[in-house]
Amino acid sequence: MKHSFTIPHKLLCLGWVGIMVAATALPLQAQRTQPAASVDDYVYWGSPATYLNNQAKVAYPLIDRMLDAYPPAKEVDKHRQMALVTLDQFLHDADYQRRTAFYTFINNRLNRVSDKMDQAMLSGVRIYKLYNSGFILKTKKTTIAIDLVPGGTTAKPFLTDSALVEIVNRCDALLVTNSDNSHANRAVAKMFVDLGKQVLAPQGLWTKLGDEVLNVGGDTTQVVKLDKMTVNVLPGHYGNTSNNIYVIDLLGCGIIAHTGAQDNDNDWTWIDRLHDQYNVDILLTKSQNTHLEAMLKGFQPRVVITSHENEMESSVDKRDSYWATQKRLKRLADLAIPNVIMTWGETYEYADSESENISSSANKVYRDGRIYIERKGTLYTPSGIKVN
Repeated sequence: MKHSFTIPHKLLCLGWVGIMVAATALPLQAQRTQPAASVDDYVYWGSPATYLNNQAKVAYPLIDRMLDAYPPAKEVDKHRQMALVTLDQFLHDADYQRRTAFYTFINNRLNRVSDKMDQAMLSGVRIYKLYNSGFILKTKKTTIAIDLVPGGTTAKPFLTDSALVEIVNRCDALLVTNSDNSHANRAVAKMFVDLGKQVLAPQGLWTKLGDEVLNVGGDTTQVVKLDKMTVNVLPGHYGNTSNNIYVIDLLGCGIIAHTGAQDNDNDWTWIDRLHDQYNVDILLTKSQNTHLEAMLKGFQPRVVITSHENEMESSVDKRDSYWATQKRLKRLADLAIPNVIMTWGETYEYADSESENISSSANKVYRDGRIYIERKGTLYTPSGIKVN
């Protein structure tokens, strides 16, 4: 006796659905088991770290070339602005230490500073931007470093030992604003001392390094005469910590002020009137100062250059960006003080011609919320442009 049976229609449909699911699952499974990263076709499924590393390798060289093509200036070119904003984005990567492209970028930019220092100077002063609040001031007469530190870690410094040696060899003196390791480095100071070069450091710092270390600062202003420059040391503070503010007279080549990490409410009473005592050409000051407007009004410089942006040792939220600095300074545009945003390894030329309208007969005046230079009854902007 033969038995026959009929598959219910509903069950038959479910069977076809199962076959279709299995069939479609096979290619999906094949895709999921694809190699984590395929360099040849730039597929990075399952390996986001590899993707981010390779993206950085593409981006950093492009940013570098764009910054070189559009160097620091009082008027920010839109291409340079885009390069700085893009750089901010990559520098706010929480895992930047894992990106070899970052170290290649910052090492290359800082390591080539010494080559730029060999370029001849005819007049004025050339500003070199280093890491954090580090700068080099070069005139045809002298070259000085301020807050020169390697940055990074001992294993992965931003400014390599060989590059530091080249820079120190080309400098005549080192000025240090405060004892924090983002401003002061004993190994760098020792390089200067070993070469018989003068170091100005806050009280109590490196007292055993040698006679070349001159401890300055305190409760009153000090005047230190060095070869081809006069350094005025003002008694600033960062919180309750001493912070030397330096006003450096380069004897005919410009007057430069560096405020280090200055930020203390009790100091504004005397900072407010500094323009009565010093005719500052360039103010080097930190971008996140809680009283940036008061700092600018106090010094009334002809140009301001900010520091401390993208201090990589800080957490992402405290890592100040170049675009934020631009926003702050834009809010202070009524002061009519030109500003220059610089990043690592860049230079800015301040020529004598920029202050040719300024002389011993000139005075700084503050009118209608703006700072002007008055000479023989005529007003000029801080950069020397005549005001009609």
